[in-house]
Amino acid sequence: MKISFLINNIYGIGGTNRTVINLAEALAVRHDVEIVSVFRRLTTPKFEISPRIKVRALVDLRSGATDRAAPGTDEPSDVVPRQEEFFAQYNRFTDRRIIEELTETDADVVIGTRPSLNLFVATYTRDSALRVAQEHMTHLAIPPAVRAEMARVYPRLDAVTTVTEADARSFLANTPVPGIPVVGIPNSVPRPAVPPADGSSKVVVSAGRMHHIKRYDLLIRAFGMIAEEFPDWQLRIYGDGGEAAKLRALVTELGLTGRALLMGGFSPIESEWAKGSVAAVTSSAESFGMTLVEAMRCGLPVVSTDCPVGPREILRDGEDGLLVPTGDASAIAAGLRLLMADGDLRRTMGEAALRNSARYDPDVVAARYIDLFEDAARRRTARDSAYRRPVPPKTEAKAQPTVPPVSMRAAVADVTTDRTGRLRFAVQGPHEGKHRWQLVLRHGATGAAALPDMELPTVRTPQSNGGTLYTAELAASALGELGDGRWKVTMRSARSESIHMKAGLRDTRSLIEARARLIARPTSAPVGWNLPYAQPNGKLMLRTVLRREHVECTSIDLHESGITVTGVLCGEREIRAGARFVVSRRGEHMVNHTVPVQVLSSRAFRVEVPVRYVVDHRLERWEDWDWWLQPHPDQWKKTRVCRVLEDFPDVKSAFPYPPVPLAGDEQSDYAMVHPARPVWVRPYCSVSGGMAMNVVDR
Repeated sequence: MKISFLINNIYGIGGTNRTVINLAEALAVRHDVEIVSVFRRLTTPKFEISPRIKVRALVDLRSGATDRAAPGTDEPSDVVPRQEEFFAQYNRFTDRRIIEELTETDADVVIGTRPSLNLFVATYTRDSALRVAQEHMTHLAIPPAVRAEMARVYPRLDAVTTVTEADARSFLANTPVPGIPVVGIPNSVPRPAVPPADGSSKVVVSAGRMHHIKRYDLLIRAFGMIAEEFPDWQLRIYGDGGEAAKLRALVTELGLTGRALLMGGFSPIESEWAKGSVAAVTSSAESFGMTLVEAMRCGLPVVSTDCPVGPREILRDGEDGLLVPTGDASAIAAGLRLLMADGDLRRTMGEAALRNSARYDPDVVAARYIDLFEDAARRRTARDSAYRRPVPPKTEAKAQPTVPPVSMRAAVADVTTDRTGRLRFAVQGPHEGKHRWQLVLRHGATGAAALPDMELPTVRTPQSNGGTLYTAELAASALGELGDGRWKVTMRSARSESIHMKAGLRDTRSLIEARARLIARPTSAPVGWNLPYAQPNGKLMLRTVLRREHVECTSIDLHESGITVTGVLCGEREIRAGARFVVSRRGEHMVNHTVPVQVLSSRAFRVEVPVRYVVDHRLERWEDWDWWLQPHPDQWKKTRVCRVLEDFPDVKSAFPYPPVPLAGDEQSDYAMVHPARPVWVRPYCSVSGGMAMNVVDR
């Protein structure tokens, strides 16, 4: 059977894309599957797609593509209703491309994936194919004018699927399509490739687009209500979107900087779910609830609002999670408190979540779709003698559930850290043939500054699917050669072809414990740190830290009169009485100013940053001052205060400290404008991890 999915833009990121890919890959084990994307704005999809699935686009909107200015692009669509969310993306040119595709398709089943495309599928798909509409939105969230057009056109379909039973009932009640089955089939979520969470970490995780419907403001407020009760817990929210700036401002307003972290987008996300012990979903509405299932499949109990329509069909309240009233921050806080306070309850519910979420495995969901197609084919045959049912696959020709990538450039590299600092790399590659690929680390610097490549002893294991699994380990002791820097993770063939690998899973959960252990017991030995991360272009990098002496910032407290910093010192030296904290102005007018620190132990200190001094002695309207520690009062050698020992790379964005407004104590002869109005002093972490503050006269 040939199955064709018609989707708006498979090259981007979104819940519909993710679930369509999951289903397509499960169906492709025994069927011929393609994904037809109306639009193409990127060269490669954001999500990894099995090479057994054919992916193609109808309209190329990449820079320089001729489709961008084709005839008809300036005329509105004749098919997509104006009230449809994506109406502005469609025009008469896209209409023609979609209609040509559907009238000429050789697929046995064509599946549309949103209302606008389902209208095309119902109206224009050739009669030899079954027509199926997937509805991923909550039905009543679809504008009435669009639902009216659906009611007119959808009777030409063979079946409609919604992602919940509740929404199937809503569809039948509000948009009747006589004679057409409307069936609730949930989205699928594959079993994660990472081990499940064990409930021991003190992290609450949430993920999804930064949109007001997700109500992350409620989650942040709820966490703020109990933050003092659980001072060693963190809230991490993953996702991109237009609400991020407002949410950062709310974090600042509630004094949760460093406790509630906005982590930005992350893919694949399962490694980040597995870092948590509790998941939170606070939406005002969920058509399904992909994030609930993703979290459960990683072994996390979920605190979720009981919003329409998905969560109550996914969670079993009190068994694998907690349902709380929608829009109630206090109720969300109570649910979080219950799980955060009880490790045994977290583990019990997490184990139940892991068991119960198996019903969303792609194989299970794909089997329901095959039953739907076969039922639709029987009904079509009964009413249309000219219709020929698709030929079922041969049962004896059992396909492999996975296939290797077609080339090494299409492969991804997974990496796992452990508590000792060891890294384990894995690449599922094509059949090796004559190439003899090897994992190689290449220094990120160029020219004379570049260090020699490090070849990793690579184990090659043939796979039953015809590919090769390449694995290698990097011991913590290798930091002596790697030093302090950034390295590209590459594959090199015997013919000297070198490929900078795409980043796959980065399971760095062990680094959370490693940081906590080092802060609790700072070492006298040199500090080493291995952090794999993905560049914005998706390529895998390795940040290595090796320092004979290192000062790690452990907390920053902002108050009306200034900034209090605590930190620890690692290395041969210890902090002695009379140790100094140094602020150093950057630029051609560099100056150092020192103040004594409060010595908490031979390895820990606290200090009041001399913000009044930098306000009164600034020379420019914008200045940056770096932070240093001078551990011995009789030695001038100082060490930069940093925040680099984290399990994620973008510390600067995760810790956006608010500014402290100050007026100067004395008039300065050097300031361009005397601070009659407040001067803003804001601490921050630089891209390299060094702590600093900027001083701005606005």
